[in-house]
Amino acid sequence: MSPLTPNKFNALLAQKHTGLANTFRFALGTECDPMTRRPVTSSGRNQLKHIQINATAAGDNIIIPPLAGEKEIFELFMWNVTAQNIIWQQGETVSGNSIVLTQLPAFPATSGFVLGMTSRWDMPHWQIDNNQPLVLNLSGGTQVTGYIRYRVRNGITE
Repeated sequence: MSPLTPNKFNALLAQKHTGLANTFRFALGTECDPMTRRPVTSSGRNQLKHIQINATAAGDNIIIPPLAGEKEIFELFMWNVTAQNIIWQQGETVSGNSIVLTQLPAFPATSGFVLGMTSRWDMPHWQIDNNQPLVLNLSGGTQVTGYIRYRVRNGITE
């Protein structure tokens, strides 16, 4: 049985690992204080609300009720079971003043739709007006599931 031969690269890797563990950098960008070069703390993350999507009815499905204040949608994940037309809109169709946010015609079966979370608290994907609901309109009565992360600004739940 031969003794183990030390690998000369292990010491180098350990040295690089220690050096990297001791470094601490912040990316410079719009979210950093230009004087201290430290990230600007945002309370936006603490204000996010989470709501499940479980829509099964043809027509309008109210996902976020008409709360007082502007709703800002920061993240959305949707999973569609059966092929159908899908419309995300502000306001109900019957009211006659709905605003289409995204229209997904002939959206395929077993497919997802994602609006990913970003670090920009001043740039939500969608903004829903005061006292207006976020509505998911389905052409078929098949299940759509998922979740939304949002916050309400200038309202009673802020």
